[in-house]
Amino acid sequence: MTGFLIVDKPKGITSHTVVSEVRKLTGNRYKVGHTGTLDPLATGVLILAVGKATRLSKYLLKKDKVYRVKGRFGLASPTYDVDGELSSVNCPEISKEKFLSVLPLFTGKINQFPPPYSAVRIKGKRAYQLAREGKKVELPSRSVVVYSLDLVSYSYPDFELLIHCSSGTYVRSLIHDIGESLKCSAIVVELRRTCVGNICEDRAVPLNLLKKEGIAPFLLPPHEVLEFPVVTVTEKEEKLFKNGMFIKRELPQGLYSVLSRDGKFLGVGKSNGETVKPETVIS
Repeated sequence: MTGFLIVDKPKGITSHTVVSEVRKLTGNRYKVGHTGTLDPLATGVLILAVGKATRLSKYLLKKDKVYRVKGRFGLASPTYDVDGELSSVNCPEISKEKFLSVLPLFTGKINQFPPPYSAVRIKGKRAYQLAREGKKVELPSRSVVVYSLDLVSYSYPDFELLIHCSSGTYVRSLIHDIGESLKCSAIVVELRRTCVGNICEDRAVPLNLLKKEGIAPFLLPPHEVLEFPVVTVTEKEEKLFKNGMFIKRELPQGLYSVLSRDGKFLGVGKSNGETVKPETVIS
């Protein structure tokens, strides 16, 4: 059993809980890992690797993401979302025009600080663990890219945005920073990840359905999710590839999903233009 599951993560549980539930569905016989977590508050696309596909997770970690987020002005929270301890903040009503005027400040390449309650490690400990212990959390800023920031709806104090961003972007920090730029506080009320790369919510399977029908009907072969160009090899080339030896193929430089003649996924190869060298062999 090797492949990827596109799970529609429900609200209120961690990504690790989803991993645990899916591992139980395999009878605890196979490794299961995620390719990028979602907060308990968040729903949507969570790609899980099953079996030997866990060795391929690295190829999905840096994929761009798309989020649909609902925010609200006038509330503050140490977690930057509605799951934290909430407090009211007085601020003047913000018009739609004023709100739209600051959005360009948060598009393109920007620097942001991860939320104090995040999974970033500080000297071996997660930031959220230190925050819960009452310790001051100082996290370095990181450079991310927000490709687009589109307004879906606006009715003060509530707003909804569609965000297309690079991997590593913290939506909670983005909403917090937008509030700060308008001299008000803003938090995330609802969050849904609609796409990871080109894998979107229309392909996601609810966790309850997986529990009902099992994972086998929904397990996708690695090459359907990795989205690398496919190269099919001969029987002789297959043996070379499996043994870690390059095969002669004139292909554009880059990564390829390598398949056998009968369509079996063998692994990921890297082309230098003249040969394809095995990078990750799983079969």
